[in-house]
Amino acid sequence: KEDSESLNRMVENLLSITKVSADNVKLNKISTPLEELIDTTLIKFKKFYPNYNVQVIIPEYFISIPMDALLICQVLINLLENAILHANNMQNLILKVSVDGKYAVFDVIDDGDGISDEKINHIFKIKTSEIAPVDSKRNNMGIGLSVCSAIIKAHESELKVESSRNTGTKFSFKLKME
Repeated sequence: KEDSESLNRMVENLLSITKVSADNVKLNKISTPLEELIDTTLIKFKKFYPNYNVQVIIPEYFISIPMDALLICQVLINLLENAILHANNMQNLILKVSVDGKYAVFDVIDDGDGISDEKINHIFKIKTSEIAPVDSKRNNMGIGLSVCSAIIKAHESELKVESSRNTGTKFSFKLKME
């Protein structure tokens, strides 16, 4: 029942974010401990990808962040999954959270082949290929980077990407802490 309610809330939030500009979206932000968010993310991620290890680097002290944890968890899962699906020759996958002033900075880093300059310029635009198929060929929601970007924008931040050929890719965003 809890999973059904969680999924229902996620779908409602995703629909509102995709239909309305991020400036007008009202999120249900709840103070969430960072460790709880990371644990939930990794548990859900491992259901889909049990054979992949994610190196986690987080501060050793307590951090609480007002956020819609369900949506931020889905963004992190999507970023981790994208690395697995698209980072050719990847050996390491890292989920890192650091503190920069009043902000928690989230980084998903891979050491794959990187993203070409041509693709990186259009990476956050909606593509029909980002829509998850109705059949069960994929385990994820297939929400795509454009929706991830909208979720982060609704949290008053920006999803950024840095990539270099043959050295990997880093997706980053920051959320204001309490």
